[in-house]
Amino acid sequence: MRFIGGGLLAAAVFLLAACGSSQGVTTGSGGNGGGPTTASCAAPTPPQVVNQSVIVNVPSDLDPTSNPTPTTKIAFSLLLPARCPGDAFPLMLHSHGYGGSRLTTLATNGDLKPTDPMFASIDELTQALPYHGYVVISFDERGHGDSKPANGGGYARIIDPAAETQDARAILDWAYDNAAQYNIQQENNSGVAKDVKVATIGGSYGGGFQLPLAALDPRIDAIIPVGTWHDLLYSLLPGDAVKLAFDGLLCLQGADLGGVKNTPVVAALCNAVNVNNPLAFDLRSRANLANFTSSSLSQPRAVGDAELIKFFGSHGMNYFQAQQKAGLPWGYGESKAQLPKVPALFIQGNRDNLFNLTEAYWNQRYFTQAGGDVRMLSTEGGHMNPLANMTEGTADCGKLSGVNAALAWMDHYLKGVSSAAFDAIPKVCISVADTVGSPDVTPVGLLLDQFPVGSLSGTGAVPATLATLTANVSVLAISPVFVPVTTIKGSGQVLAGAPTIKSLTVAAGAGAIQATDAFVGVGIVRAGKTILVDDQVTAFGVGTHTSNRNVDEDDFILLPAIGERLQDGDQVGLLFYPQHIQYAAIVSAEGLSGLTGLVSTIAGVPIPPITSSLEPVLGLFYVDPYTVTANDIELPILVPGQYANSSLSQ
Repeated sequence: MRFIGGGLLAAAVFLLAACGSSQGVTTGSGGNGGGPTTASCAAPTPPQVVNQSVIVNVPSDLDPTSNPTPTTKIAFSLLLPARCPGDAFPLMLHSHGYGGSRLTTLATNGDLKPTDPMFASIDELTQALPYHGYVVISFDERGHGDSKPANGGGYARIIDPAAETQDARAILDWAYDNAAQYNIQQENNSGVAKDVKVATIGGSYGGGFQLPLAALDPRIDAIIPVGTWHDLLYSLLPGDAVKLAFDGLLCLQGADLGGVKNTPVVAALCNAVNVNNPLAFDLRSRANLANFTSSSLSQPRAVGDAELIKFFGSHGMNYFQAQQKAGLPWGYGESKAQLPKVPALFIQGNRDNLFNLTEAYWNQRYFTQAGGDVRMLSTEGGHMNPLANMTEGTADCGKLSGVNAALAWMDHYLKGVSSAAFDAIPKVCISVADTVGSPDVTPVGLLLDQFPVGSLSGTGAVPATLATLTANVSVLAISPVFVPVTTIKGSGQVLAGAPTIKSLTVAAGAGAIQATDAFVGVGIVRAGKTILVDDQVTAFGVGTHTSNRNVDEDDFILLPAIGERLQDGDQVGLLFYPQHIQYAAIVSAEGLSGLTGLVSTIAGVPIPPITSSLEPVLGLFYVDPYTVTANDIELPILVPGQYANSSLSQ
């Protein structure tokens, strides 16, 4: 980890400001409901880390075949600021990515690291927060770090509201009960039991824990989910096709390299798709996967399709929204299934190959409907696919620093601080930096009041629609088939938002020997070269699709949202691939020629170079002929500055 200079000066300034030589009490701008109440003193306790744990009255697993214990021990670390008797600081609750573990060290000082990759910069911000007047609790999710069964912990259930969410709630109870000892700001007049001034932060898995917690615990004052999901079935099985590359990477990084102890359902899935299963090559469809996991080959036990769907389908906001819309309970002890008004700053990567930008849009939409202050920044960061030699970018959107925005968000909602940095956070910022060469390209962001979906209308909109299309991908195809939707005339236009399709039908072509998937992305043909915008490809299995499978929130299909500046003469349309590395089985964890370096993908843990069954060195390719017919294709294209409430940040 590298640090920016000036640390000693910054630390000295902080100590002088927080704990002067005079005795007495000073009150923050909001009193008990705003900034922290601070008592100055001559000899403050210096910043430090304290390791603790809490016993949660939830079994170590909810799966009886794992022989669970009746309680679960969750380990956490308190990152404490310099403090005096009587000080009370807001609390930031943090957790890690899948396969990772909690933060156990403080930053050297309060300097931020906005030029570092997105996930790393958010963790570095969290480590620096004590120098900005916050207490941080960073905890090991069950199955991770020191919260594993061997230590009295539990099995990872992928942010189960009945397990991981209850762990987080127990930590907040503990924080209230120990607020005086650790200088945590209580909110005793809020009408909420054991209330503390608290917001949440973290990326990927550490973003996923925040959403059900915000739904189920009224103490949450604000959230900052970074690079996380809306629906795990959509993330892992888009269009009922198995996203083999990243499903395998998750299992490799989590169970094999990170030592995660998974609940049997997750363990069975990982054993199906990871490097140890030579049959993973054939697990291309949800039906293929279910047939394998329900068979005698499945370890540690057989898991049928219905169990897989129920398990993963209930661990995201799509489930919460669907239950609420139907007037049904969530089933986790809530008095009413109603998402509260929680201020939410979503930060998501355009090029994220696991949780794409459309998932952030769905989350943003749900939290906005609840009435909270909700904003979203897209970046060139996120989950990068080492199979494609992708590199993660920063948390920035154009000139807007995601790290600085996150700090301003906390200061506003936990301390009541008004600032230019907070006011500069738009409702929506979509990175429209160039795909070619990303992330080492000129940062450009598109500022908007609303997230664009489909073809736009009004001043500055550039209609881009196609009534019908047919694409044939033959058994001999190597390159993608391109179907143009529109040709760009003039300069200054951007493609930004979620493309839509009213209906799409996939049929297996002649010569298909495996389950057929159509691999679809938005492409640009420019000067004879083809660009896959933001490296985003999604799959659709055989059959007719009229919405995103398992996310029945729209009466049309949303493709992964993207952002790109366009040039005069660009042809913009859809690409149909015969195969794609994002959907290739991982067959070796050894480094082979063509893949270089160590890649940090999910939780800041380096993983070795990996090859897949699509690597030419292995001579193995999918045979995937198919025909696609689609209706009412729409692309979001606009002219910044002319389209309503839009501008560029560059």
